[in-house]
Amino acid sequence: MSGADDVARGPPARELRVCEQIVRDARREHLPALLAFVQAACARAALTPEDAAAVRLAAEEACTNVIAHAYAGAEPGPVTLRFERDARHVVVTVEDRAAPFDPALVAAPDLAGGWEDRELGGLGWHLIRQVMDEVRHEHDPAGGNRLTLVKVISDT
Repeated sequence: MSGADDVARGPPARELRVCEQIVRDARREHLPALLAFVQAACARAALTPEDAAAVRLAAEEACTNVIAHAYAGAEPGPVTLRFERDARHVVVTVEDRAAPFDPALVAAPDLAGGWEDRELGGLGWHLIRQVMDEVRHEHDPAGGNRLTLVKVISDT
């Protein structure tokens, strides 16, 4: 999938309401488009630089996990990234159609050791939980996973 026709924008329900989404195949080469979408949505939503950085980091980690792990051993399917903002919150939803996954089973990283002793990777879920105010995961009964990331926005 490519092109502007698969980026949808909903009409604002009230002042300061933003609702947009993008759908791409879960392939590494689509990560820049997904991140550009988040960056642009954060700018249109007038987030502070700090809130925008947190939302972008969490979305990048979540999308990277879907790309790297969700469709392992199978043809990559879709990843849907939805961005919503109201007067007090930003909600980013990441959906896939992959096998069920439970992030609660991901072990917390050992942060006590030095960087030189650590294996590469393994910090994604830790970072997501650190920068977002609420993280919810659910299995879609029709198949797939839905990750909801909520950020309480700072006063501008």
